[in-house]
Amino acid sequence: MTKKKNQKKAESHAKKSAVESLRFQAHWGLKQLGNEDGNLFHILVDGEVDFIAKLDLAQDMLAIKSLVDGVKQSFKATPTLEKGDFVRSPTAVALGIASVEDINNMRIPIIRWDEMIAQKILTIYYPEEYRNQIIDWAKANGYNCSTYLGLPIVKFSKLYIIIDRTRTLTE
Repeated sequence: MTKKKNQKKAESHAKKSAVESLRFQAHWGLKQLGNEDGNLFHILVDGEVDFIAKLDLAQDMLAIKSLVDGVKQSFKATPTLEKGDFVRSPTAVALGIASVEDINNMRIPIIRWDEMIAQKILTIYYPEEYRNQIIDWAKANGYNCSTYLGLPIVKFSKLYIIIDRTRTLTE
């Protein structure tokens, strides 16, 4: 019984730690994008992180950020500008999971996380020349990868991320 109690306590602590880390990293990302403490985006991020925490997605968001950061470090590739399911999330933009031209000019920064979790499969776009390399890198770095309708996906605990390619204009 003590073991079970300790395990639940450890899980609770891990979730709380993930939320705090997500909040810190999102605020740090906003500062890197030129948004000072206390402005509208910091308030939006706080509300969004609270909602992400209620849906128990904080650990998934940190894992997705880790994937995107690893891809950026290995290939110098970032998610395609203004494309994908995360582009209306100030938190995802601050974390680098989505890219927008200028966060201050972003479309209505509201994302329906409850709808996204119901959708379960979300998309992040990368330039076409990197997509297969990204999947190979993800597999080599311990991410759970599979395919869905012929598209490569990376599986997290609650979300599946399709790594899709941005086609060039000549196609």
